[in-house]
Amino acid sequence: MRTTIDIPDHLMKKAKIKAVRDGITLKKLLINSLEKELADSIEDQEEIPWKSLRGKGSADTLGAEDSGFDDYSGPGYFQAIQVNDSD
Repeated sequence: MRTTIDIPDHLMKKAKIKAVRDGITLKKLLINSLEKELADSIEDQEEIPWKSLRGKGSADTLGAEDSGFDDYSGPGYFQAIQVNDSD
């Protein structure tokens, strides 16, 4: 989405300098900054059940259905092991 915003000159100067130092575009810096700022929003915390446990000490009341890994059918234990034979 394309939008127009007014950014104070001193902040724009700092943003441009940081983008150059980090080797990224100004657009990428602004996107990263917004994602970081919005990461702890209330909607995100409600989607991740274990975040509600922060500071409460125990996950004893959580079941497998609360894991956030619905319909996971990833590799089993033996598929993850690699053996390198020395010839």
